[in-house]
Amino acid sequence: MSDMIGINLPNGSCDPDATEQYLSTFAADGFGAVEVCLDTYPLIVDGEVCEPWAAQLETRLNLHPFKYSAHIGRGLDLRDLGRKDKHRAVLMASIDICSRMGMSPLVLHYEVKGRSRATEEYFVQAHRQAAEYAQTKGVLLVVENIEVELVEPVVELVAQVDSPNLRLAFDTGHAFLASAYFGFDFLDAFKLCLPYLGHLHLSDNTGEFETLRVTDRPTYDALPMGYRIEYGRGDIHLPPYFGKIPYDRIFALLASQRPDYNGMYLCEYYVERFLPFGNMVRTRVEEGIRRGRAAR
Repeated sequence: MSDMIGINLPNGSCDPDATEQYLSTFAADGFGAVEVCLDTYPLIVDGEVCEPWAAQLETRLNLHPFKYSAHIGRGLDLRDLGRKDKHRAVLMASIDICSRMGMSPLVLHYEVKGRSRATEEYFVQAHRQAAEYAQTKGVLLVVENIEVELVEPVVELVAQVDSPNLRLAFDTGHAFLASAYFGFDFLDAFKLCLPYLGHLHLSDNTGEFETLRVTDRPTYDALPMGYRIEYGRGDIHLPPYFGKIPYDRIFALLASQRPDYNGMYLCEYYVERFLPFGNMVRTRVEEGIRRGRAAR
Protein backbone atom coordinates (compact mmCIF):
# COMPACT_ATOMS: atom_id res chain seq x y z
CA MET A 1 0.00 0.00 0.00
CA SER A 2 1.42 3.37 -1.02
CA ASP A 3 1.77 6.25 1.42
CA MET A 4 -1.25 8.55 1.55
CA ILE A 5 0.14 12.00 0.79
CA GLY A 6 -2.46 14.72 0.98
CA ILE A 7 -2.97 18.44 0.71
CA ASN A 8 -5.37 20.90 2.31
CA LEU A 9 -8.16 22.57 0.39
CA PRO A 10 -7.81 26.37 0.76
CA ASN A 11 -10.51 27.85 2.96
CA GLY A 12 -10.71 31.29 1.39
CA SER A 13 -13.66 30.60 -0.91
CA CYS A 14 -16.78 28.46 -0.83
CA ASP A 15 -17.33 28.85 -4.59
CA PRO A 16 -18.08 25.32 -5.88
CA ASP A 17 -16.27 26.05 -9.15
CA ALA A 18 -13.14 27.09 -7.24
CA THR A 19 -13.38 23.90 -5.19
CA GLU A 20 -13.57 21.85 -8.38
CA GLN A 21 -10.56 23.63 -9.86
CA TYR A 22 -8.46 22.94 -6.79
CA LEU A 23 -9.49 19.29 -6.64
CA SER A 24 -8.65 18.82 -10.31
CA THR A 25 -5.26 20.44 -9.78
CA PHE A 26 -4.55 18.22 -6.76
CA ALA A 27 -5.41 15.12 -8.80
CA ALA A 28 -3.08 16.22 -11.61
CA ASP A 29 -0.31 16.80 -9.03
CA GLY A 30 -0.65 13.22 -7.82
CA PHE A 31 -2.05 13.77 -4.32
CA GLY A 32 -4.12 10.94 -2.90
CA ALA A 33 -5.88 12.78 -0.07
CA VAL A 34 -7.45 16.16 0.61
CA GLU A 35 -8.28 17.82 3.94
CA VAL A 36 -11.34 20.05 4.13
CA CYS A 37 -11.78 22.75 6.77
CA LEU A 38 -15.46 22.45 7.61
CA ASP A 39 -16.11 26.16 8.15
CA THR A 40 -14.95 26.94 4.59
CA TYR A 41 -18.56 26.27 3.63
CA PRO A 42 -21.76 27.08 5.58
CA LEU A 43 -22.20 23.39 6.32
CA ILE A 44 -23.39 24.12 9.85
CA VAL A 45 -25.86 26.86 10.75
CA ASP A 46 -26.50 27.48 14.45
CA GLY A 47 -25.26 24.03 15.38
CA GLU A 48 -27.31 22.14 12.79
CA VAL A 49 -26.30 20.66 9.44
CA CYS A 50 -27.28 22.85 6.50
CA GLU A 51 -28.70 20.21 4.17
CA PRO A 52 -28.45 22.11 0.85
CA TRP A 53 -24.76 22.86 1.40
CA ALA A 54 -24.00 19.38 2.69
CA ALA A 55 -25.58 17.87 -0.43
CA GLN A 56 -23.70 20.29 -2.68
CA LEU A 57 -20.30 19.54 -1.18
CA GLU A 58 -20.93 15.79 -0.99
CA THR A 59 -21.69 15.73 -4.71
CA ARG A 60 -18.58 17.76 -5.50
CA LEU A 61 -16.23 15.63 -3.41
CA ASN A 62 -17.60 12.39 -4.84
CA LEU A 63 -16.47 13.43 -8.31
CA HIS A 64 -12.87 12.68 -7.27
CA PRO A 65 -11.37 9.45 -5.86
CA PHE A 66 -9.54 11.15 -2.98
CA LYS A 67 -9.35 9.97 0.60
CA TYR A 68 -10.74 12.90 2.59
CA SER A 69 -9.94 14.17 6.06
CA ALA A 70 -11.50 17.18 7.76
CA HIS A 71 -10.52 20.02 10.07
CA ILE A 72 -12.95 21.38 12.64
CA GLY A 73 -14.10 24.97 12.30
CA ARG A 74 -12.04 27.57 14.12
CA GLY A 75 -14.82 28.50 16.51
CA LEU A 76 -15.05 25.21 18.42
CA ASP A 77 -14.02 25.69 22.06
CA LEU A 78 -14.74 22.79 24.40
CA ARG A 79 -13.48 24.87 27.33
CA ASP A 80 -16.26 27.45 26.88
CA LEU A 81 -18.56 26.11 29.57
CA GLY A 82 -20.96 29.02 29.22
CA ARG A 83 -21.86 27.84 25.71
CA LYS A 84 -21.00 24.18 26.02
CA ASP A 85 -24.31 22.98 24.55
CA LYS A 86 -23.76 24.98 21.35
CA HIS A 87 -20.15 23.83 21.02
CA ARG A 88 -21.25 20.24 21.54
CA ALA A 89 -23.92 20.66 18.86
CA VAL A 90 -21.37 22.02 16.39
CA LEU A 91 -18.97 19.16 17.13
CA MET A 92 -21.64 16.49 16.75
CA ALA A 93 -22.83 18.08 13.50
CA SER A 94 -19.23 18.12 12.26
CA ILE A 95 -18.89 14.41 13.02
CA ASP A 96 -22.18 13.71 11.22
CA ILE A 97 -20.94 15.58 8.14
CA CYS A 98 -17.66 13.67 8.16
CA SER A 99 -19.49 10.37 8.45
CA ARG A 100 -21.81 11.25 5.60
CA MET A 101 -18.99 12.32 3.28
CA GLY A 102 -16.45 9.68 4.25
CA MET A 103 -14.04 12.19 5.79
CA SER A 104 -11.72 10.74 8.43
CA PRO A 105 -9.89 11.68 10.53
CA LEU A 106 -11.48 14.86 11.87
CA VAL A 107 -8.83 17.20 13.31
CA LEU A 108 -9.60 19.06 16.55
CA HIS A 109 -7.41 21.78 18.11
CA TYR A 110 -6.10 21.37 21.65
CA GLU A 111 -5.52 25.11 22.18
CA VAL A 112 -4.09 26.16 25.60
CA LYS A 113 -4.54 24.19 28.80
CA GLY A 114 -6.68 26.12 31.27
CA ARG A 115 -6.12 26.71 34.97
CA SER A 116 -9.57 25.62 36.08
CA ARG A 117 -9.72 22.00 37.18
CA ALA A 118 -13.45 21.81 36.46
CA THR A 119 -12.93 23.16 32.96
CA GLU A 120 -10.16 20.68 32.19
CA GLU A 121 -12.19 17.80 33.58
CA TYR A 122 -15.07 18.76 31.31
CA PHE A 123 -12.62 19.14 28.39
CA VAL A 124 -11.47 15.54 28.85
CA GLN A 125 -15.03 14.28 29.29
CA ALA A 126 -16.20 16.11 26.16
CA HIS A 127 -13.44 14.50 24.08
CA ARG A 128 -14.23 11.07 25.50
CA GLN A 129 -17.91 11.43 24.62
CA ALA A 130 -17.09 12.80 21.17
CA ALA A 131 -14.71 9.91 20.51
CA GLU A 132 -17.40 7.41 21.47
CA TYR A 133 -19.96 9.07 19.21
CA ALA A 134 -17.51 9.42 16.33
CA GLN A 135 -16.61 5.75 16.60
CA THR A 136 -20.26 4.80 16.00
CA LYS A 137 -20.10 6.98 12.89
CA GLY A 138 -16.83 5.56 11.56
CA VAL A 139 -14.89 8.79 12.07
CA LEU A 140 -11.50 8.93 13.82
CA LEU A 141 -10.84 12.03 15.95
CA VAL A 142 -7.32 13.44 16.20
CA VAL A 143 -6.20 16.30 18.45
CA GLU A 144 -3.65 18.76 17.08
CA ASN A 145 -0.90 20.56 19.01
CA ILE A 146 -0.61 24.32 18.48
CA GLU A 147 2.29 26.74 18.63
CA VAL A 148 1.36 28.42 21.91
CA GLU A 149 1.26 25.25 24.00
CA LEU A 150 3.60 22.37 24.81
CA VAL A 151 2.97 18.99 23.22
CA GLU A 152 2.83 17.19 26.58
CA PRO A 153 -0.72 18.31 27.43
CA VAL A 154 -1.97 16.97 24.11
CA VAL A 155 -0.29 13.63 24.76
CA GLU A 156 -1.77 13.60 28.27
CA LEU A 157 -5.27 14.24 26.92
CA VAL A 158 -5.09 11.39 24.42
CA ALA A 159 -3.60 9.05 27.05
CA GLN A 160 -6.24 10.03 29.62
CA VAL A 161 -9.18 9.50 27.27
CA ASP A 162 -7.56 6.19 26.32
CA SER A 163 -9.75 5.50 23.32
CA PRO A 164 -8.68 3.85 20.05
CA ASN A 165 -10.84 6.48 18.38
CA LEU A 166 -8.96 9.52 19.77
CA ARG A 167 -5.40 9.93 18.58
CA LEU A 168 -2.89 12.75 18.18
CA ALA A 169 -2.37 14.91 15.10
CA PHE A 170 1.23 16.14 15.12
CA ASP A 171 1.58 19.50 13.40
CA THR A 172 5.24 19.96 12.51
CA GLY A 173 4.99 23.72 12.00
CA HIS A 174 3.27 24.34 15.33
CA ALA A 175 5.71 22.15 17.26
CA PHE A 176 8.73 23.77 15.59
CA LEU A 177 7.58 27.25 16.62
CA ALA A 178 6.61 26.09 20.12
CA SER A 179 10.08 24.57 20.56
CA ALA A 180 11.58 27.99 19.83
CA TYR A 181 9.17 29.77 22.18
CA PHE A 182 9.27 27.34 25.12
CA GLY A 183 12.82 26.09 24.63
CA PHE A 184 12.28 22.35 24.19
CA ASP A 185 13.81 19.94 21.68
CA PHE A 186 11.62 19.64 18.60
CA LEU A 187 12.61 16.08 17.69
CA ASP A 188 12.25 14.87 21.28
CA ALA A 189 8.70 16.25 21.24
CA PHE A 190 7.97 14.31 18.07
CA LYS A 191 9.29 11.12 19.69
CA LEU A 192 6.97 11.70 22.66
CA CYS A 193 3.98 11.89 20.33
CA LEU A 194 4.79 8.86 18.20
CA PRO A 195 2.99 6.19 20.28
CA TYR A 196 -0.24 8.19 19.97
CA LEU A 197 0.16 9.42 16.40
CA GLY A 198 -2.84 9.15 14.10
CA HIS A 199 -2.32 12.02 11.63
CA LEU A 200 0.49 14.25 10.39
CA HIS A 201 0.29 17.89 9.33
CA LEU A 202 3.38 18.81 7.33
CA SER A 203 3.68 22.58 7.49
CA ASP A 204 6.97 24.46 7.33
CA ASN A 205 8.30 27.75 8.69
CA THR A 206 11.55 29.44 9.72
CA GLY A 207 11.33 28.61 13.43
CA GLU A 208 10.98 32.30 14.33
CA PHE A 209 8.13 32.60 16.83
CA GLU A 210 6.09 35.77 16.39
CA THR A 211 5.52 37.16 19.90
CA LEU A 212 2.49 39.15 18.78
CA ARG A 213 0.72 35.78 18.69
CA VAL A 214 0.59 35.87 22.51
CA THR A 215 0.97 39.57 23.32
CA ASP A 216 -1.44 41.14 20.81
CA ARG A 217 -3.52 38.60 18.91
CA PRO A 218 -5.63 41.16 16.94
CA THR A 219 -2.50 42.82 15.58
CA TYR A 220 -1.00 39.42 14.79
CA ASP A 221 -4.10 38.40 12.85
CA ALA A 222 -4.04 41.70 10.96
CA LEU A 223 -0.45 41.33 9.72
CA PRO A 224 -0.48 40.73 5.95
CA MET A 225 0.55 37.15 5.21
CA GLY A 226 2.75 38.26 2.34
CA TYR A 227 4.73 40.41 4.78
CA ARG A 228 4.95 37.62 7.36
CA ILE A 229 6.22 35.16 4.76
CA GLU A 230 8.74 37.66 3.41
CA TYR A 231 10.17 38.18 6.89
CA GLY A 232 9.65 34.63 8.12
CA ARG A 233 7.46 35.60 11.07
CA GLY A 234 5.51 32.93 12.91
CA ASP A 235 3.13 30.29 11.61
CA ILE A 236 3.43 31.03 7.89
CA HIS A 237 2.35 27.61 6.57
CA LEU A 238 5.01 27.04 3.95
CA PRO A 239 5.06 23.75 2.03
CA PRO A 240 7.29 21.07 3.59
CA TYR A 241 10.94 21.50 2.59
CA PHE A 242 10.40 25.22 1.90
CA GLY A 243 11.43 26.29 5.42
CA LYS A 244 13.83 25.08 8.10
CA ILE A 245 12.08 22.09 9.67
CA PRO A 246 14.30 18.96 9.46
CA TYR A 247 11.85 16.78 7.58
CA ASP A 248 14.35 14.08 6.71
CA ARG A 249 14.96 13.52 10.43
CA ILE A 250 11.21 13.45 11.10
CA PHE A 251 10.66 10.78 8.47
CA ALA A 252 13.63 8.76 9.75
CA LEU A 253 12.24 8.81 13.29
CA LEU A 254 8.81 7.83 12.04
CA ALA A 255 10.23 4.94 10.03
CA SER A 256 12.33 3.62 12.91
CA GLN A 257 9.90 4.07 15.80
CA ARG A 258 6.47 3.85 14.14
CA PRO A 259 6.94 1.62 11.08
CA ASP A 260 3.27 0.67 11.44
CA TYR A 261 2.07 4.26 10.86
CA ASN A 262 -0.58 4.18 8.15
CA GLY A 263 -2.11 7.63 8.55
CA MET A 264 -1.94 10.53 6.12
CA TYR A 265 1.03 12.75 5.39
CA LEU A 266 -1.07 15.89 5.00
CA CYS A 267 0.80 18.82 3.45
CA GLU A 268 -0.89 21.77 5.12
CA TYR A 269 0.18 25.08 3.61
CA TYR A 270 -1.09 28.17 1.82
CA VAL A 271 -1.85 26.28 -1.36
CA GLU A 272 -3.03 29.34 -3.27
CA ARG A 273 0.41 30.97 -2.77
CA PHE A 274 2.32 27.91 -3.99
CA LEU A 275 -0.13 26.48 -6.51
CA PRO A 276 2.42 25.86 -9.32
CA PHE A 277 4.51 23.61 -7.07
CA GLY A 278 2.08 20.96 -5.88
CA ASN A 279 3.76 18.15 -7.79
CA MET A 280 7.15 19.28 -6.48
CA VAL A 281 5.88 19.32 -2.90
CA ARG A 282 4.36 15.84 -3.17
CA THR A 283 7.53 14.47 -4.78
CA ARG A 284 9.77 15.94 -2.09
CA VAL A 285 7.65 14.39 0.65
CA GLU A 286 7.63 11.00 -1.10
CA GLU A 287 11.40 11.11 -1.46
CA GLY A 288 11.81 12.19 2.17
CA ILE A 289 9.72 9.26 3.37
CA ARG A 290 11.81 6.86 1.26
CA ARG A 291 15.06 8.31 2.61
CA GLY A 292 13.72 7.92 6.13
CA ARG A 293 13.00 4.25 5.60
CA ALA A 294 16.39 3.68 3.98
CA ALA A 295 18.09 5.25 7.01
CA ARG A 296 16.64 2.70 9.47
